Amino acid sequence: MKKIAARLGRGRSDGEKARLAARLGEEADSLIACADYDSASQDCKNCRAIASRRKRTMWGILKSIKTGQVILPGTKGRM
Repeated sequence: MKKIAARLGRGRSDGEKARLAARLGEEADSLIACADYDSASQDCKNCRAIASRRKRTMWGILKSIKTGQVILPGTKGRM
């Protein structure tokens, strides 16, 4: 996720930003849904908090992109 977030900040086109943001969201989702999550573990709590923050970052980026111009591969419609 750190590498994806770093790539997002390097002045990409809207289409590239949307693809990277979607990938960031997928990575965050996989951490949020971790089967090994232990609510007593501070490491697990920190990991989930960071993943949730990255997920919010993804939504912020996607909202800032003009929605009528971006089509993500694998989706049926416009983003």
